[in-house]
Amino acid sequence: MPLHEAITAAIESLAAGRPLSTEAARLAIGAILDGEAGDVETAAFLTALHVKGETGDELLGAVEAIRERMIPFASGRPAAIDTCGTGGDRAATVNISTGTAVILAACGVPVVKHGNRAASGNSGSSDVLTELGIAIESEPALLRSTLDDLGLAFLFAPRFHPGMKTVAPVRRRLPFRTVFNLIGPLCNPASPAFQLVGAPQPAHAERMAEVLSRTSTIRRAAVVRGEDGLDEVTLAARTEVLLVEDGRIARLSWIPADFGLSEASASALRVENPAQSAAMLRGAFEGEPGPVREFLLANAAAAIWVVEQTPLPEAVARAARALDSGEAARLLERWARRTHGAS
Repeated sequence: MPLHEAITAAIESLAAGRPLSTEAARLAIGAILDGEAGDVETAAFLTALHVKGETGDELLGAVEAIRERMIPFASGRPAAIDTCGTGGDRAATVNISTGTAVILAACGVPVVKHGNRAASGNSGSSDVLTELGIAIESEPALLRSTLDDLGLAFLFAPRFHPGMKTVAPVRRRLPFRTVFNLIGPLCNPASPAFQLVGAPQPAHAERMAEVLSRTSTIRRAAVVRGEDGLDEVTLAARTEVLLVEDGRIARLSWIPADFGLSEASASALRVENPAQSAAMLRGAFEGEPGPVREFLLANAAAAIWVVEQTPLPEAVARAARALDSGEAARLLERWARRTHGAS
């Protein structure tokens, strides 16, 4: 079916409340990314899909369409992890996933983080990394070099997904988050074997876990959702976990005591802008106690558990050593220098 016909057929199905097959969703999203759909058709499709609610098949089809068109990144480190959330929790908190990535690299766990500007709140990964001194639009050769030498690379989504610029104007005008926000964490150009993914809504977490379970490159992944609405491991409430392993999904839940940590309020994590988020992360890297440090430890421990199956309290202790020894702070500074061409 020609792509321009695929988008029309998909809109008709969605408007009637009928779910799309994986193939139909793949063709429709492909039409949008290739510019075969006009702005009106694109907006109609995204609106109808949002109103109906995305199924696992529809998300998988969208992921396949994007991955067919992305520029792959040959990292040479397939056993790396990505720490990424969908955003959209409206909590406007410090960017925990970015701080977590630095701590993991300092612990010897390679990270290929994939991200973009803020989806909600005030501090997307690209925004806060820029404030931390990282040049986010590095060339692939430099990305591979920092990954080899430092165990860390950041893939700025627009550089690897050029087709996304086609839909960007329509997305900006729509008053709601679209399917593209959900599938961003599922389209890492490096295809890492491990992922720690955050999702604020139960239905979104379920669908994302389903897609990960059907992704051949995934060895082990965890989709986490705080009962307080955070799209990450929380210390203010219970964290619901969907563990994806060998194509199967298991349900777990964590409380702060499982990490050997105390409860902590998420209100202290609120930020007004990326500069404040970066300052709070630097404070934690430099040994400042408090909720930011504790949330970083919990999320770093969860990621270590995903990759190495290390018991959570042991993983917390390992992450704490990376902070207390100054290794995380030193790694951040080395990373910043490297992305700006210094050795």
